[in-house]
Amino acid sequence: MKKPAAIGIDVGGTKTLCVLVDKHFRKLEEVKFKTAPEEGRNRFTHKLSDSVGALVTSARAKGLDVVAIGVGCAGTVDEEEMRIKTSPNLLVLENYPIGKYLKKVVKAKLTILNDVQSGIHAEHQLGAARGCSHVLGVFFGTGVGGAAIIDNKLYPGACGFGGQVGALVAQPVGGPEAALSHGIIDRIASKSAIASEALVMAIKNWAPYLHREVNTDLSKVTWGILERAIKHGDKRIEEMLRARMRVVGIALSNVVNFMNPEMVVLGGGLVEQMTELVVEEIETGLREYLTPEVSKAVRVKPAKLGGHAVAFGAAYQALKKTLS
Repeated sequence: MKKPAAIGIDVGGTKTLCVLVDKHFRKLEEVKFKTAPEEGRNRFTHKLSDSVGALVTSARAKGLDVVAIGVGCAGTVDEEEMRIKTSPNLLVLENYPIGKYLKKVVKAKLTILNDVQSGIHAEHQLGAARGCSHVLGVFFGTGVGGAAIIDNKLYPGACGFGGQVGALVAQPVGGPEAALSHGIIDRIASKSAIASEALVMAIKNWAPYLHREVNTDLSKVTWGILERAIKHGDKRIEEMLRARMRVVGIALSNVVNFMNPEMVVLGGGLVEQMTELVVEEIETGLREYLTPEVSKAVRVKPAKLGGHAVAFGAAYQALKKTLS
């Protein structure tokens, strides 16, 4: 009899990662591809089916049977219909029946979660927040997402948005219109917001290294190139990033004071690339406004599972539901 295995899928705004794990959640193999929304739904479906199919074939060769597939995707999802309802950074996948296409590749138990909920679920069960009962997760990628663990359970809220922090008002300039401007976390600390500001600095020659590397091409401004720019002396880039992360920390203090968690887990591409800078500035801003009791109880940690957190969390949920 073959041993059970699972596939976790992280559908991101830039790339999609598919990971094969065994029942002990050890990574056996992975396949990733550019999500490339400009190529359309059909192309995405072909790449997804090919990637999952390759992992299923690999599992069989190892004497394993893929019994569960979990999906993590930014935005809102429909668990019953295995459908991506809305995804702000992937409009091409709006109302996308991902379960329908996965069933054509393999017969397996299917589950779906918001990506940050999936990521913090993995960190709670397998990573940095293991052993904690109350956790806030904040992940920085194409956008800024959040999720919460309360009493050892993922908190979905009334409509699946529990724990989301991207819409927290950080700089209420302009009154109620702040949420439509740059006054919220997502428009201060998302990849597009930071990359756009960095490119302006490069064009003004305030960041000469970055200017040499990317010229005026916004698509080339990645977390990695920003880290290298800082190392090569682009101080204005570092100052901008530190200031924005400090503001994020201040905004998060409202949630942390209210929730009183044991840990705040910071993840996503920005944290992976510049761990020390991000954690230091967010924690500094956070603790400036925490009550003494809450500050004493909470720790701020980078995600332990890195870029695999969302896929691992999706696989974990799917396999646990299948084997329970």
